Amino acid sequence: MAPNPQIEREHQHSLLCTSIGSEGSGAARYGAAMFFYNMGLIDSEMLEIYRRCSKFDHEDPIDLARFEQVEPPSFVTSCPSRSAT
Repeated sequence: MAPNPQIEREHQHSLLCTSIGSEGSGAARYGAAMFFYNMGLIDSEMLEIYRRCSKFDHEDPIDLARFEQVEPPSFVTSCPSRSAT
């Protein structure tokens, strides 16, 4: 049976929203960013930011994107873990 695309997208979104600082979170976010890049929902500039942050679990790719004046997609900035920012 083929995987449900909506379930996969929700799963990848949850990985993209992994809490900053959690062990392995940088790599998980980068993997999810590649998924959304392949769907055409994240551009190459944003994917590069996720790549650069992938080895640093405490590095927030959204903060870095804003610092570098790269506009993150709204579905990324609306992560539940970012609601306090």
